[in-house]
Amino acid sequence: MMTFLTSSILLGFIRLCLILLFLFYLNRKFINVKNHVNFLDFIVKNWFRYGSVMVIVIFILVELNAYNLFNCFFVFTILMIMDVIGIANLKRPREYFNTKIKTSLLNLLRNIENKKSFWFWFSLDKNKKSQKSDNTFILLLTVLIGGITFFSRYYFIIYDNYSLSDAWIYDLFKVIQFDNQFWFTYELSTDAELAIVNFYGKITDVSPTIALQVIAILESTLLSIIIFWVIRNVTLSKFLAPTIAALFFGLVYVLTPLNVYFLLKGNPTFLALTFALPAFVFYVNPSLSKLGKLSYWLCNLFLFITIGLTDLFTLCILVPPFLIIGIVLTKKKYKLYNLLGLLAYLVALLVLFAIYSYACYYHRADIVEYLQNNLLSVSSYTYVPQLILPYSEIIRYAQWSTTIGCSLVLVLAIFKKENWRASIIFYLYFNFLILLTFIKSEWLDIDLVNNSISVFIPIIIGLNAAVVIRIFNLVFYKFEKFSPITVSLVIGGMLYAAIFYQQKNINSLTVSEQTPKDILHAYDLISRTFFKNSYCIVNDPATQVISNNSHFFMNYDFFMKDYPRIDSINTAHRKEPNFLVKNPEYSLSKSVLVFVLKKSHADEKNTFAENKFIQDKLVHTIKLLRSRKRTVKLFYETEVLKVYEIVNEPRESKISDLIF
Repeated sequence: MMTFLTSSILLGFIRLCLILLFLFYLNRKFINVKNHVNFLDFIVKNWFRYGSVMVIVIFILVELNAYNLFNCFFVFTILMIMDVIGIANLKRPREYFNTKIKTSLLNLLRNIENKKSFWFWFSLDKNKKSQKSDNTFILLLTVLIGGITFFSRYYFIIYDNYSLSDAWIYDLFKVIQFDNQFWFTYELSTDAELAIVNFYGKITDVSPTIALQVIAILESTLLSIIIFWVIRNVTLSKFLAPTIAALFFGLVYVLTPLNVYFLLKGNPTFLALTFALPAFVFYVNPSLSKLGKLSYWLCNLFLFITIGLTDLFTLCILVPPFLIIGIVLTKKKYKLYNLLGLLAYLVALLVLFAIYSYACYYHRADIVEYLQNNLLSVSSYTYVPQLILPYSEIIRYAQWSTTIGCSLVLVLAIFKKENWRASIIFYLYFNFLILLTFIKSEWLDIDLVNNSISVFIPIIIGLNAAVVIRIFNLVFYKFEKFSPITVSLVIGGMLYAAIFYQQKNINSLTVSEQTPKDILHAYDLISRTFFKNSYCIVNDPATQVISNNSHFFMNYDFFMKDYPRIDSINTAHRKEPNFLVKNPEYSLSKSVLVFVLKKSHADEKNTFAENKFIQDKLVHTIKLLRSRKRTVKLFYETEVLKVYEIVNEPRESKISDLIF
């Protein structure tokens, strides 16, 4: 627990939450002053509109060799200003700005004359008491659901087999390559997820290693919030059923086909679904988007391009069936918007085909082979030892529940004249996904279908809960009137069940080895302590990728064989001003940090296990340096690992020394 509390994972998440709350405040204060937007809608709708644009902007900047945080903010600022002003007002800018500036100045002078209090200038516009109460409840519920999912996923770090594995090291290499202005590396793949990892690290000021560790948790956290929003907008239940669905996704592992050993590995399908699910809801009910036809088409175009840059499986396999089912069952007045959505999808396919064709041409790869490789995933496989029932049986129960739920929905639609079209569309779509698992094709990855089903099972649970609650409302008048109380009971009950009824199955899982966790924690502590590029790390060659664009690196063999000689020459000629200029090979970093793994844990089987047998040689080299009067300190220690700091230039590398 202490490792968690001192980790940048939590710090980065808190910073992200504060950024979102600050943007929400600015939105309510200056943009949607009268048209009040709750925090849930703010997150989901702006992720739908700006999240996809963010990925496209990063892609374009990387291809232009101009990707950095400043350029991203500059482009985002221009796009957001254009969006706030509106395309129509941009056609008559002088008239718009004259009116806007005059109105703002008059309001400012009026408030000054009325001697408004200091806090008035920071307060939000007052709304109706009932609406204000609902907005506050939604904000608290959104934060609570997000927080529960975040900590629930983080708990499984003790079972994590992904961190510092070969796949993790390769993913980190690609994350760092965005800073070197490379989107497509030598192995072509859809890497928008890793671009977001890079961007997240920049805006929250955490290292790429931490950003890569946390991306899967953030994807699940965002998905749980979006699932809450989906059920809230496609059913008549506004709190209870959405809460049940979101917490089922965030807390229930014994009924969900998730590979718990790789929960901390980024999941491109999950990220793509964070874009696709809001698009699905707006497709069946475009009025919720509150967008004009042109804006709706553009948003969908950017969104489908982003999905294609993130996960081709979602774009080519998961999206088309919903668009086809939806256009058949939506209301007649929405057909034009449905056609615009289909047109945006087709145009996005053409744009993506052009992008990937050029990338394949540049890298001399076959476009058909590329598409097939990205529709399949060698790193995704269905291994779910924590399930309390066979996976096929869980799916069968889910299918039966859709049959019952769909029947009840039809009864409500016929006799109560209620609109349950969206629920029926999701029911039919879920059954179509089940049908896909029986198709044998070299272009269809069944494991990826199962992976996506783990997102749609909670949605089906939420839809069924909404139907049951609606029937209760017919018997007990305004059953959901007591939402704060009932929602609190639901959250408490699901937390209790998740902890005590899943404990046996979760505890039967094999805890992963401690060495990778301690190594990454040491790297995190070092990056927060030392100034960038002022130090060198001595470690296994497998970790060299972590040093890219951050600090210098030295492998164990070089340290044990050559470092003492270089240290001796450097010390002998240190007072000669031109010696190191003429002989840079004898330069030393201001601090050198040596990772020493302990023999006592040599029974572990991982990439670093062999390094535990060179502990004596490393310690001998360190003692040799001490005998030469070099300053050597123990910087970090756990049961598995020691990190020694060799100080070559005192008070020249630590951030605290350089600042104070």
